[in-house]
Amino acid sequence: MAGLTNKQEAFVLALIEGKSQREAYRSAYKAGRMKDETVDQCACRLLKNPKVSARYEELQAAVRGEAEQRSVATAADVLEELSNVGMGRVKYPAYDMFGNEHQQFPSVTQRTKALELLGKNYGLFTDKVNMSGAVPVVITGGDELED
Repeated sequence: MAGLTNKQEAFVLALIEGKSQREAYRSAYKAGRMKDETVDQCACRLLKNPKVSARYEELQAAVRGEAEQRSVATAADVLEELSNVGMGRVKYPAYDMFGNEHQQFPSVTQRTKALELLGKNYGLFTDKVNMSGAVPVVITGGDELED
């Protein structure tokens, strides 16, 4: 519990569950008669408490880590699959008009789109303008300039 009171821990857990600060405060503390404005101020003050905010960040990082582990695909997985499609390395299932399955390489359109997405990811399609040379600078109003 990281040195928090039971109510502070309940507040943090309610935030992690997705409740607003106001809802979390109301569920953790006896705030039934308090005005919304007062509850908001108390909840804000409570979340600014270093111990409370540290516990919130700790639990949020744990939740984020679990979500990443459960994710369908990582960025590396997506880039690898786009590379396979773009380079035509793998055959994928396809179906004819009678519903029969057969394996075929991605079409030219599919390969082009995959390569386009890869290129965008790696920043290959940004416009770069190289300018070189001398540019004359003319300063007018010489009488008004100070030395």
